[in-house]
Amino acid sequence: MTTLPLLSAHVLLPLYAVTLLAAVVVAAAVRRSWRWIAVAVVAGALLGTLLSWFLGDVLDVLGIPPTWVDRVWTGVVCALLAVAVVGLVRGRLLARTVAVLLVPLALVSGGLAVNRDAGLFPTIADALGESHVPALRLPMDPHPGPRLADASDWRPPHDLPAHGRYGSVRIPGTVSHFRARPALMWLPPAALVDHAPELPVVVMLSGQGPGAAPANILEAGRMADRLDEVARRHHGLAPIVVMPDQLAEATNNPMCVDGPLGNSATYLTRDVPAWVQAHLHAATDGADWAVSGFSQGGTCALQLGAGRPDRFGSWIDVSGQLGPVLRDRDDTITRGFRGDSAAFRAAQPLRVLAEHAPYPDSAAFIAAGADDTRYGPVVPRVAAAARAAGVTVTERVVEDGGHDWHTAGVALAEGVVWFMHRTHLAR
Repeated sequence: MTTLPLLSAHVLLPLYAVTLLAAVVVAAAVRRSWRWIAVAVVAGALLGTLLSWFLGDVLDVLGIPPTWVDRVWTGVVCALLAVAVVGLVRGRLLARTVAVLLVPLALVSGGLAVNRDAGLFPTIADALGESHVPALRLPMDPHPGPRLADASDWRPPHDLPAHGRYGSVRIPGTVSHFRARPALMWLPPAALVDHAPELPVVVMLSGQGPGAAPANILEAGRMADRLDEVARRHHGLAPIVVMPDQLAEATNNPMCVDGPLGNSATYLTRDVPAWVQAHLHAATDGADWAVSGFSQGGTCALQLGAGRPDRFGSWIDVSGQLGPVLRDRDDTITRGFRGDSAAFRAAQPLRVLAEHAPYPDSAAFIAAGADDTRYGPVVPRVAAAARAAGVTVTERVVEDGGHDWHTAGVALAEGVVWFMHRTHLAR
């Protein structure tokens, strides 16, 4: 049951049909009250529109503006709930019975429609925060290849797997003492053969918010399928992709700094690389490592790319912000930096870029969705600051993309290919 696909039209369309049928039955069963039904529908739709505007635009409860799908479905759900109220107040037994059923049907239909628009929870297990990603079986090759992989001299062996391998691993916070949840990892086919070559590494970070976890990258972003396709086009070559937990829990935001909310920066720059290099035939030079992420993870990529070019020579920022932030500036300084305004200012990545320029060996891939009105305008500002600091910058706007996992999946995968060209995995 927990694997029920919540984004599938085969699941959603029957649910919508049942919900609509319930509303029609309530309306038909309320005798001589069609005028009340019409008023309820109009009033509910207007209330939904106002509610969407107030919660999404005024209070900004989710940190991103509502999409048109969010706004329409908020109106639809409120209209359906208004019909249910009329049925409960003015209807007889049949109308009241179906009206009771209409309430959860309307709420679930609206919630799943919004979820499908964002692409956040592909299954019930994802919505419950339960990852069904199995433990990763690491390759056991006592005789790894002698040097970093290069597409110009790579000859795939006859037993090259058709797909990469992914799974969960535990990366302890040995130095940082950061209590991270299990990380996920994807190994390309080239990492699974005897005498596997040394491979570059991409650290890929999810966003932050309800349900946020490394599994979002694989499940909502469909990253394993996307990476398999990348590897197929390049004869089994691709970077090792590790997806660590930079949050400790979904609603926590350590902001990829070391502070009272967790030593996330040290975890990502010391504990994660040390574990990867100890367990896999991975590159050691920072020029062959990239940090990437979506939303809050994209902000982290900007921060770590600017602050630790020795560790991450490349960074991939998808729909990130200008810098670390919680609810607002004062809240960020108070909770994230122990009230230290100077530490907060010093952690701003655009300031770091300006103060530590030039970055002659760094490169950045910066992307957002074309319809992302909140974070899309951040791209040119970050790109301009990075270029001014000497970073080689590539910008990408994802057509028909908002602040969602469609944009994230497309841009993160394209960022991996961009990084492959930088590290000679792609010709």
